[in-house]
Amino acid sequence: MRHSQRRIAVLVGLVVSFDAEAHDWYSGKSDPVLHAKCCGNRDCHPIDSSDVRATKDGYFVKQPQPYSRNDPPIGEWFIPRGRVQAAPDERFHICESLSPTFRVGRLRMRWTCFFVPMTTGSIALRR
Repeated sequence: MRHSQRRIAVLVGLVVSFDAEAHDWYSGKSDPVLHAKCCGNRDCHPIDSSDVRATKDGYFVKQPQPYSRNDPPIGEWFIPRGRVQAAPDERFHICESLSPTFRVGRLRMRWTCFFVPMTTGSIALRR
C-alpha cells in the first residue's frame, strides 16, 4: 500500500470512529412513556431543523423515511411533548424502525424516540 493510500485509510478510520463516538449517546436510551428502547446508532440519526414544527402540545416531524417500503412519505409524525427528550448537541434527532403491518410482506416506518436541542427551552429536563 502506498503512503498516500495508507494516509487516506487512516483518515477514513478516524472519521468513522469519531462519528460512532459522537452518537454513542443513543445507546441505552428509551422512550420516556412507553419505555421502548431507542435502538441505538443503527436506527437513530440527526434531522434538519426545517423538518420540525413545534406546537404547544408537541412536535410535528416530517417523515424522514417512506411510510412504507413501497410508498412515498405521506406527511408528518406527531410527537407529544411528554415523549420528547433532550439531545446533547444543538440538533434534532429521531429514532425510527420498520414495523410489520397487517398486510403480509408490508413494512412501515415508525418513530421510537425523538430528541430536541436543550437550547429550545421547550422541554422539561427529567431527572
